[in-house]
Amino acid sequence: MDRTNWQFGKANVNILVVGIVYKGIAFPIAWILLDKKGNSNTEERIKVMEKVLKIIPKTLIENLLADREFIGKKWFSWLIDEEISFVIRIKDNLKITRRGKVRAVKTSFRCRKDYQAISLKESLEICGVTLFITGTKVEGEFCIVVSQHPQKESIEIYLKRWAIETFFGCIKTKGFCMENTHMTDLKKVSKLLSIIVIAFTWAHLVGEFLNEDIPIKIKKHGRKSISLFRYGLDFLQRIFLNQSFDRISFLTSIKCLL
Repeated sequence: MDRTNWQFGKANVNILVVGIVYKGIAFPIAWILLDKKGNSNTEERIKVMEKVLKIIPKTLIENLLADREFIGKKWFSWLIDEEISFVIRIKDNLKITRRGKVRAVKTSFRCRKDYQAISLKESLEICGVTLFITGTKVEGEFCIVVSQHPQKESIEIYLKRWAIETFFGCIKTKGFCMENTHMTDLKKVSKLLSIIVIAFTWAHLVGEFLNEDIPIKIKKHGRKSISLFRYGLDFLQRIFLNQSFDRISFLTSIKCLL
């Protein structure tokens, strides 16, 4: 779960999205447009999750991942009541009571080496809810997450959250440049996003298909030279922008959707 937003004039476009992580990228399955600037509230988060639960049963949700914005007693309690597992990052200055002392949660991880993840053995109260805490420190910055069940790999699980940031990049500056439409009517923006999500999924599937035949080059640092999405999108662009229409390539790309 995460938000993306931009501003056009005095109008704010603020989208709360939930996606499924697949091969390092998130595929949106539900979203709502927020008629305001800034963070979502609990009611809005519940609203988008209710849309998710109409699509997939909660038993298939391995973990809900979210950043520091998505915390709070009412929100955590709702997830626990609904039996939806989560791994959510918290602010490192939140207060906990441990060994009889009230202190910032980051103090429990201050002496740890960078990249050394530690799970506190006991559950503690965070935002008025008893949760398990795991934390690490990366180049002096704390990454602390909470879950309702003890999970040794909580930090690794949480890091998959970056997949939705990758998706946001694809619909914005690294792909469809959605914010350049200058649309401000929220209903129209939502419909446009529906179309873009279909196009995004199509491009990714085409990229997977192409990669099986001609694999994407791997750079010296070990990462792909381009993403599967970009591989597929470039292929589709060549089809549609080519004056001599390539019928065979077009039909091949259509088959990826079947």
